[in-house]
Amino acid sequence: MVRALVSMSFIAALLGSSLTPAPEELPVVALGQIGLYRLESALVVFYGSLLLITPVFSALAWGRLPTEISTRGARFAEGASQSAKRNEADIQRLEEAISDLNEGLTTANAEIKRLETVRNRR
Repeated sequence: MVRALVSMSFIAALLGSSLTPAPEELPVVALGQIGLYRLESALVVFYGSLLLITPVFSALAWGRLPTEISTRGARFAEGASQSAKRNEADIQRLEEAISDLNEGLTTANAEIKRLETVRNRR
């Protein structure tokens, strides 16, 4: 379904840019070239439709709307909570690793002190 929606928006963008008459005085962004003007208008229509397709599809498919849409894509609330849970699990794992390293450091320091004591006795 996503492929069909994206394909339809791409076709609509191409048709819209090719069938729409160009103004007599092109905008500065087009650099005076009709082909560049049509390409830019096709990109605006295509990306604009993608910006609308993302939340509509997710609302229809999963019954949820994005909380944020940016250049990186749509962000959903569930993903944020899963990310928080993942972060908490990572923090827990890192705290355990720190604890293990701390125990190893304590053991190593005790061994160093023992070896220094043995060396000083000789």
